[in-house]
Order: sequence, then structure tokens, then C-alpha cells
Amino acid sequence: MIGLQIKHHFPGRVRFKVAELKQHRDIGEWIKHSLMAIQGIRDVRVNSVACSIVIEYDTTVLSSKVLSARLTELDFSQAEQQETEHEYTRGDIAMNVIGTLAAAMLPNKWGALSTATLIAPTMFEGIEELREKRISVEVLDAIAVGLSAWRGDYRTAMMTQSLISLGEYMEQKTSRNSDQLLADLMRPQESLVWRVACDGSKNQVSSTELIAGDVIELVPGDAIPIDGVIVEGAALVNQSALTGENVPVRRELEAYVYSGTTVHEGTVKVRVEKVGSEATTAQIAKLIYDSLSEKSEIQQVTQDMANRRVKITLGIGAAVFALTQDLNRVASVFLVDYSCALKLSTPVTFKSIMYRAAQQGILLKGGSAIEKLARVDTCVFDKTGTLTYGDMEVTDVIPLCPKNSARDLLAIAASVEEHSNHPLSQAVVNAATNHQLPHIEHGEVEYVIAHGLRSTLKDHCLVMGSRHFLEEHEQVDFSEVEQEIRHFEQLGRHLIFISSEKKLIGMIGLRDHLREDVYQTLTELRELGINHLVMISGDSAYKAHMLGDELKLDQVFAEATPTSKSSIIEQLQQQGHNVMFVGDGVNDAPALTKADVGVAMCRGTELARQAADVVLLQDKLAGVSETVNLAHVAMKMINQNIKVAEYVNSGIMLAAALGMLNPTMSALLHNGTTLAILGRSVAIKNG
Repeated sequence: MIGLQIKHHFPGRVRFKVAELKQHRDIGEWIKHSLMAIQGIRDVRVNSVACSIVIEYDTTVLSSKVLSARLTELDFSQAEQQETEHEYTRGDIAMNVIGTLAAAMLPNKWGALSTATLIAPTMFEGIEELREKRISVEVLDAIAVGLSAWRGDYRTAMMTQSLISLGEYMEQKTSRNSDQLLADLMRPQESLVWRVACDGSKNQVSSTELIAGDVIELVPGDAIPIDGVIVEGAALVNQSALTGENVPVRRELEAYVYSGTTVHEGTVKVRVEKVGSEATTAQIAKLIYDSLSEKSEIQQVTQDMANRRVKITLGIGAAVFALTQDLNRVASVFLVDYSCALKLSTPVTFKSIMYRAAQQGILLKGGSAIEKLARVDTCVFDKTGTLTYGDMEVTDVIPLCPKNSARDLLAIAASVEEHSNHPLSQAVVNAATNHQLPHIEHGEVEYVIAHGLRSTLKDHCLVMGSRHFLEEHEQVDFSEVEQEIRHFEQLGRHLIFISSEKKLIGMIGLRDHLREDVYQTLTELRELGINHLVMISGDSAYKAHMLGDELKLDQVFAEATPTSKSSIIEQLQQQGHNVMFVGDGVNDAPALTKADVGVAMCRGTELARQAADVVLLQDKLAGVSETVNLAHVAMKMINQNIKVAEYVNSGIMLAAALGMLNPTMSALLHNGTTLAILGRSVAIKNG
């Protein structure tokens, strides 16, 4: 980009002069979308006429130098043109109010001068629409304001101009508030990490200071703030936020690790590859921001309805003039139009609901998602990580040695497992704690990453972990318990095996546990009209149907594969259902895409989040029913607004046509109605 200059700058706000904007019309929205996807940017305002771009940003994440570099990278020749509106400010409102007072108090010629100056933008916009052969609300606004000014009624002209600008300002302010909130949600979480210098020395720095090529040291419990490659060590990494796996995976030399994941066991040194907005967890930022510009079906319908109402108003005005030759009545009629309320209230309602949802930890990807949510009659849940937490609880303790009872076995296992932070180990410890079992003295514990634990009990070697570990590494014989193992595996249990002196002495079975709010959520969904509740699970038919009966679900599909999940959604749609699918894993992406509405859980994979229409930012299933409720609130508000606009404006227009209202009262009542409708739409953002 050529001709880029910083005109004004103070920490947190910078204004760029961009000469190249003169050559590219109507690309303000494209620039805004491109920049708002960068983490740390709070607001962007583009003034094409003044060739300026104002950026508000987080000083802890960005600097004016970085912003200049990112602006320079934008290729305006690749920009998408999109018609943009003038961005109204409080200054515009103040000037119009002053103009209204001037028109009422100053001599006529001075009132005419101030009025002509202030209504000029509205007049030019209407003329431009006519040049483009479009009869839109901007044309009606120009005629209404221009007719009053031509008649010398500058007070009415300025009052109308003031109310039009106030309505536009309210819409744009609500929109900016929504954008601002989402920008805040996209801001990276800052953390302290140990950066390793070339000489091996370490110093603690903020994760926001890291750059590609840095080497950092991560220990158990550390959140990984960047994407990078392990250059030393091995660790167990919890990747559930990205992959949906509920058990940490082993990562060693040359393995890739991602931001948003956590180190559970082991210490590693990682070479930084991607930071900030380039890192994995930041990739959804642009997707989220783009959702704000997506138009729903009803938004397009009300936009078209608004423009059709312009022609109706023009036709009624012409008929009134033909019958009465009374310009006063014509002016009164032209100052009433249905389109303002119809055009403005729908997007404002959607933005308000998106704002309210985001405050509750729910990201709604545009008005289209809201509209589709309100039509849903069937909800399909993936089981693991959705209806269940995805972590484990102990369900079975099976002693295989006469010397030990189930309580003895659990106490022994917990006493050793407490030395590990692995989720399975913690589940065993929690079970022993709940049963108030005593601590059993044992020898030093050796932790074998991704395999299991070794210790001693009364001078006997004690080993616990996976079957692979005990069978392949410890030569433990499993032949005598194959039938029991198959039984518990058919029930969907995850098994920890315990051996002493290379002889199997017991097994501990674990399973996912249900979310506390699952019953409440299912009840609320039925109350909202979603009467067909379905579960898809990869578990055996026996286990899946057992859970389905417990939750009183209408339909259960067991032993499902990623492909079959998508086919199940399609089958339900062919039966005439509007389907919402709730999932979190990488294998849920096809189903999320196929469903009418896809909802990704908080711990969902990046792919699931990108495929979904709704993303829950809090790990609560209740967010699903709250999302549907918000959609119903939005659509109810929109339908009410349409009816109010139709009925009230019809009454005002009839009164104006009959000569019962002068232009001032006509403008005041019409714009007052519009502002009241907008006020209702804005108010729902706070619940």
C-alpha cells in the first residue's frame, strides 16, 4: 500500500491517512473486517471521503508500528466492494439539534442557510439512489426533508433530519457495541512463561512478548500460549480444547503443540512457530467477526418490504396531491414511512441478541443462525463431551485376588495414583476420597509417561496402567480374565489394570459422568417446542440405550461413525425435521455442517467451532437451551416490531392524508414510533 501516513497517535488510538482510498470506493466494510480479525484491535472506523482509517487497539497486544505493517499488507485491489453508510456520531446529532433550534429561533434566511447545509448529505444520498435507479428509503428521506425545506418549513425539515440521524446513530452504536464485545472476547489471554536464551539462561516474560523462533520452557499445569514444536523433552498434553480427546496424549521431540492446550505431565522446551492472531485458537476470530455482516432471510425480507413500502408511501402522496392539491398534506404523508422501522429494527434486534448472548458466553454467528434456531424442532446430541463431561468417574472396582477386597484395591490404587495429575489417576483418587479410604504406605513412585505407574507395596513390585503397558512391558498374563474384560468393555468402561509381582490382582472401571445440568436442559428444550430429542454415540447399543432410557430421550443411535452421524442428520431432515446438532469433537464437523443449526461446545475442536453456527464459550450444556430461548426472544421481537410499524404508521399516514396532522406532528409521530421500536430492540441486549 502506498501513501500511508500516521496523522494522529496516542496510546490505544491511531489515525492513518491512506491516499489509496481515493481510488477504491465502498471498501470500508472489507477493511474493517480484515482488521477486526486481528487480536488486540478494538474498533475500526473508515472515512473514505477523508481517506482516513481510525483504529482503537489494546496497547499490551499491538503497537502503531505493527498496525502500520498490517495495513501495508492489505491489497485494496483484492477488496470486496460493499455499499457503506455514513457513520453517524454524537457530533452529527448535536449539530442537527443545534440546526433545529436555529431554524426555530433565527430569521428565515439564516435558518435556510443552516438547514441547507445540514440536510445536504441526506439530499445527496437520495439523489445518488435515484441516479442508480433505486427507489429506497434514502429517496423518501430526501423527499420528506427536501419538501419541508422547499416549503420554507425549516423547523420540520431539521426535526426530521435530527430524528433520522438519531435513529441511524442508535443502530450503528448498537452494532459497534456488539463488535466491541466480540473483539474483547477474541483478545488473547496473557500468561507468564519462561523464555530460554541461547546460553541456557531463563527469564520470565509475558506471552504477548514472544516472537517466532523463541524457545520457551513449559512445566505441568502450564497453558500453552503459542503454536510450536517440541525441541527437548516429552510431556502429556491435554488437547481436549482442540481435538475433543478426554485423555491427554504423549508429545515428544519434533511433535507440534497448539495454543489453547495444557501440559499435564512432563517438562518440555518448545520453539515458537505462531503467536497472537496467527495461532490456532485465534483462527476463529475472523469467522466470528464475519458473522456480524451475514444477513438472515427475515432481514432480507424486511429490507425488501421496507423498500416496497417506499413506493406505497410515494403512491399515497401522489394520490393525496391529485385529490386535494394540498402540499401541506403531501408533506405530512411523505414524512411517514414504514421502511425506517422495518429496515432498522431487524438488524438492531439481531445485534442486540448477539451482544446479550456473548455476555452469557454464547457466540451466535449472524442473524441467519438466530432465525434457523427459532425454527428447530429436533435436537441431536453427540454423547461424549456434550451430554457427559468427557472426563471420568470410577464405576467398578474388580479385585482378582482373594487377599484384597474392592475397598483394599481402590485404597492401594489411589495411594499410588495420587502422585500423578493424569485425569484417570485423579478420578481414582476422587473415588477413594469420597469413600473415605485410608492412605496405604508404599514405596517411591515411578511415572512412565503415557503408560502407567510403578511402585512397591510390602517389598512387592506394584504396577498399574493400561493393558498394553502391563502385557507388553511387564509380561502380565491376561488370559484368565478375557471374559470379564470383554464384559466391562461392552459396557463402555475404560479399564485401569493393577498387577503385583507380574500377576494381575485387579481392575478399575471408569466412565464419563453426566453433566449436572443435562436434565434441566432437556426439560427446557421441550418447553421451547423441541419435542424430538436424539442422542448419537459411538458406544455399544446396550450402553447407549441405557443412557437414552435414563435421560428419556426419544431416539438413540449407537456405534456411530463420523460418516453415519452426518447420515443420521440427513435422515431426520428428510422426515421433515428442522435439526440442531450439538457436538464438540473433530469427528462432529460433518454433522455440524449438515444440520440446520450446528452448536459447538466450549471444549470443542477448532474444526467443530468453524463448522458450527453457534459456539458455547462456557462449559455448560444449559447454554444450548439458552441459545434457543434467545432466538425465540429475537424473532418474537422482530415480528412484534413489524406489526407495530405496520399498524401505527398506517394510522399516522391515514391521519396525515385526511389533513388531521401537520408536517411537524407527522414527522414527530412517525420518527417517535421508529425510535420507540428501535429502543425496544436495543433494550433486549440487557435482558
